[in-house]
Amino acid sequence: MYRLLLPLVATLILPAAAFAQHTGDVILSVPSLNGPIVTSGGEWTGQYAGRVFDEGIMPSTPPFTTGSPGFDGLAGTFPASSVIRLDFAKELLFWNGTALAPPAVSMTLDYNDTRSATISGSDIGGAAGFAITSVPPDGSFHVHIDYNLPSNAIDGLYGVVLTLGPESGTTGFTTSESFLVTIAQGTFSDYQTGLTTMVDAAFAPVPEPSSIALAMVAAGGWMALRKFRKKGSFR
Repeated sequence: MYRLLLPLVATLILPAAAFAQHTGDVILSVPSLNGPIVTSGGEWTGQYAGRVFDEGIMPSTPPFTTGSPGFDGLAGTFPASSVIRLDFAKELLFWNGTALAPPAVSMTLDYNDTRSATISGSDIGGAAGFAITSVPPDGSFHVHIDYNLPSNAIDGLYGVVLTLGPESGTTGFTTSESFLVTIAQGTFSDYQTGLTTMVDAAFAPVPEPSSIALAMVAAGGWMALRKFRKKGSFR
């Protein structure tokens, strides 16, 4: 009797576990109290495993919108009623089939057509996003946002570099490391090289403003020195 019941129990339990998290979504956890959100999942291996997600594919005709990947956290992941926000950590990235290039269009992310934010290729250092949603009483998290490109978007691989963290007033966890979500639009060549190149660009350090200023001062000083030498005043 018990042997007959066990397979039935397993059949009832396993589907529930299987639907708890969706393949291809960004899996969220908070391994330590008041620690950062940690992302996992995706097929990328090596140094940036758990931080690269390339499930997004636009439809072949406008409107160019996709809801993948989404974001998943099992029950108990977050404090109930906490609010999680999404922000852009870098500018919009674009692979045209040959090289990374400045994108001609921007990408807009939105949640239920009620909250949205747009990122362009000129937003060096990223941009503010929006609060996604309040966590339900069981502490789980399952959200799909829409990634949108305008109807004149050209074919290529688009990449958004994001973070997830607590909205102001929410406690119990801190902001994640940045992670990359790529969205394929249309047909283009050398996808794998494009993805690898984009990963390197996504996680390259963003120069501090003071470092940029120092570099400009140094460059200016070097140019002045060259001019001084050309005049023959410095030997």
